Amino acid sequence: MAEDDSEKNKEKGHSPARIVIHDLISFIVFLIILGFLNISLDFFDSNILAEVVRLLNNNIWLIFIFSVIFTIGEVFGSFRFPGNLPAPIFNAIGSIFLLNFLFKIFRLVGNLSEINTFDNLTKTFPFLYPIIFLLVLLGGYISILSGSSWEKPKKKKTSAAKNTSKEEISWDDVGNEFKEMLYEAFHSARESIKQNKK
Repeated sequence: MAEDDSEKNKEKGHSPARIVIHDLISFIVFLIILGFLNISLDFFDSNILAEVVRLLNNNIWLIFIFSVIFTIGEVFGSFRFPGNLPAPIFNAIGSIFLLNFLFKIFRLVGNLSEINTFDNLTKTFPFLYPIIFLLVLLGGYISILSGSSWEKPKKKKTSAAKNTSKEEISWDDVGNEFKEMLYEAFHSARESIKQNKK
């Protein structure tokens, strides 16, 4: 009972509604801070501050877009397997927009500091887009699949299970079937590799 209660509390803490509200409040706080920074330009004569605020103002929609994409990915990530399978896709897409924003930050730092190292780094960023996308995508699916046991799922052989109607099939049943399918695929591939080595 204690374990069930802890799992329920964990699910409540990471429910889709809480995730959306938390991220929305975080973005509103960011906008408020950005507003104060814009007001501070009237009181502080700083070229660095002006450039940073200009960068944030010009990319406010870019920040909003990757924030929304990451929020959607986080919402899907809060679901149980296999409902969380779309999460890595949204995270990978969001990482591309985030990388674009980081590219602009590095370019600004290079312009302000006049250090050639930052200019050289910005030239490599376009080549990082597909690499980062694939790394985030693969990392997300590895994280999801590693979170589930790779032992062959045990089928319930109770008489009650036989009488279960199609309407009563839950996501857990779908997840078990999906994991069983993956297990069989990996198991057959492993056996074929062993036979080829012999």
